[in-house]
Amino acid sequence: MADQNAQGKSSNDEIDLGQLLKMISNGFNRLGIFFLRVFLYLKKNALKLLGLIILGVAISFLLSTMVDKKLKTETIVQPNFDGEDYLYDVIDEIQANISSKDSAFLKTISLSKDDVKGFKVEIQPIVAKEEVKEEVEQELQYLELLQSFKDESFAIDIMRSELTKKSIVPHRITFTYTDSEKGKMIVEKLLAYINNNDYYQSLSSVFRDNAQLRIDQNNKLIEQIDDLVNNYTKTLLQKEQAPTSVYMENESALNISSLLILKNRMIKEIEEKKVELNSQSQVISILNMGKTQAVRKPFFNNKFFLLPLGLIILFFIVSFLGFMNRRASTLKP
Repeated sequence: MADQNAQGKSSNDEIDLGQLLKMISNGFNRLGIFFLRVFLYLKKNALKLLGLIILGVAISFLLSTMVDKKLKTETIVQPNFDGEDYLYDVIDEIQANISSKDSAFLKTISLSKDDVKGFKVEIQPIVAKEEVKEEVEQELQYLELLQSFKDESFAIDIMRSELTKKSIVPHRITFTYTDSEKGKMIVEKLLAYINNNDYYQSLSSVFRDNAQLRIDQNNKLIEQIDDLVNNYTKTLLQKEQAPTSVYMENESALNISSLLILKNRMIKEIEEKKVELNSQSQVISILNMGKTQAVRKPFFNNKFFLLPLGLIILFFIVSFLGFMNRRASTLKP
């Protein structure tokens, strides 16, 4: 009995395995038939598809000759005096007024509705590339080292300078237009409009006055330090033959090394203030004005690709609906 049960079970397994292989074979056959039908369908409609592609390219070419070519100017700017929010707000305001063709706004910058036809303004921050892991670790170690000297003024100045550099992010303003001559003129007027803000102009004036005052004061202090050092040097030369005790007394009375360190700090501060006066004279500093260039669209956004593809998809949809209609007509009511 046991041998008969074992033989029956083995026979069933062989039958199940054979059925499985037969199902797999049938599946491959159906898949092959499907691909053959697709091939025959494409072969049958090859001329139609080729005609649609040629028609789409021809229509795209015709549209490209009728539509004005898009041009753009990319300007890299840096907001000053914590004016990043103002920069975004004024760009939104400009774009809204241009889109609505606000005559009152256009009149303030001496432009007409025809001048801003097809004009567009966009802004985006220029994000720096990700730093290498080792550089980030070195920067953290550097800041931790400065933390040990947090009570020293020089460390506070360095940390403030580093944090300021990190907080100031350059931005790219993209001006899109169709007329190259008018576009360049409009870009210059809009940048002048952005910088023409009463609050930030007064803030810039105070900033420049303070920076210039600091430069003048530092120059006077440097002159005083130079006089002290020169007089001290002359005194040493006159008392060159004096006893050592007298020399030590004079050195303790005037710390030359501290004066020279102070002078170097003042010189460095003067250099920084001159750079600030030059770079922060307006609300936004123009880092790169940019030149007029053609707008290049990605290939898959190009009408020479989209229009023929759309016609082919439309043909497939119509063919599928016709097939479904024929199959539905064969069904019994």
